[in-house]
Amino acid sequence: MKQSLIDITPKMGVRTPVYPGDPPFVVRLTASVAAGDPADVSAVSFSAHCGAHVDAPAHLFPGTGDAASLPLERFVGPCLVIDLTELEPEAAPSELVRPQTIAAVKALMGGKALPSRVLIKTRRSQPPVWSSDFRALSPECVEAFLAEGVELVGVDVPSIDPADSEELLAHRIALSRGLTVMENLDLSAVMAGSYELIALPLPLEGVEASPVRAVLRSIP
Repeated sequence: MKQSLIDITPKMGVRTPVYPGDPPFVVRLTASVAAGDPADVSAVSFSAHCGAHVDAPAHLFPGTGDAASLPLERFVGPCLVIDLTELEPEAAPSELVRPQTIAAVKALMGGKALPSRVLIKTRRSQPPVWSSDFRALSPECVEAFLAEGVELVGVDVPSIDPADSEELLAHRIALSRGLTVMENLDLSAVMAGSYELIALPLPLEGVEASPVRAVLRSIP
């Protein structure tokens, strides 16, 4: 039986929201059929953290692993989607996700261990413009994921740290201890449950992050 894919990658273009201070998405034609060239050719420029992306350790620790060094096997395989819009519907838009959430999810799973890949849905829709109101992960939550053996965590918000964070503690804990971080996924059409994740990064040498084309496939 054919299995359909669920695209969890937001479209990228000139209207894509970016983190304040990051360069916007820019596209320009360097050659065009209309101008008499044999083909259209575009030059595209954007932050490595624009749209759905993965952070490499070099994001916070220069000289460590870049996007090209990320292990591909981490981005393909079983994953769990946690839907906080259902599990914690009364949470404030900028309330941190805490270890108690992980404990609640494990209780719902009958105490079973979490898979190595976990995606966290906090929104029912993606805002069309930048908003600093989003549910980041507390440092304790990141510690709890590491204690559970989780190797990849993905979120549907711009950062696992709050927008006004200068210390970036969640990032520092994750990236210094081998927890892969994906951000800006679009999980609005995804229900809680088990899936197969496919979200490969580009082999960008010397770059601290990479776009991903992320999809989910239902597990029969």
